[in-house]
Amino acid sequence: MKNPFLTVSRWFALRRNQSTVATTLLPLREVHSATVFVDTTVAGEDPARISRAIRQFFDYHGIPVLVLCPQQQDINLVGILKPRLRGSKENPRREDLFISLAASPENFAAEYEARCSTARFKVGRFQLPGGVYDLVVATPETSEAGQAAAFAAIKDYLDKIQ
Repeated sequence: MKNPFLTVSRWFALRRNQSTVATTLLPLREVHSATVFVDTTVAGEDPARISRAIRQFFDYHGIPVLVLCPQQQDINLVGILKPRLRGSKENPRREDLFISLAASPENFAAEYEARCSTARFKVGRFQLPGGVYDLVVATPETSEAGQAAAFAAIKDYLDKIQ
């Protein structure tokens, strides 16, 4: 059974902080900064290895990247990243590209970051209600493709967008 207090708190947090920035597909030459959310709750995947691959890709393209790999202690009671990772209201993160590698739509921290991000281009592994992502790279149901494979597919698409 879901906690009604938690559900209401999450609804208010999303309602208060949801981004109103128009999004669209952007070529990499128009991306000046990026944020990537790596799901650390997935067993059997090494977030450090995935983070290195992400940094290598964006360094090659000369794009500053913030890789969010939140641990349980980095998430507050409602399920939102703590301000030291998110950036404060006075000094918010600015990004042109947001990528969520979350493996499940049940990951509220990833959903919150996607919905509240001011990025002009958003990429995810599944579509959230309301059509949050501009590009969705879904893994086949028959495969056990993880975040590394999903990021490899996203890299290919990002390189092809003109």
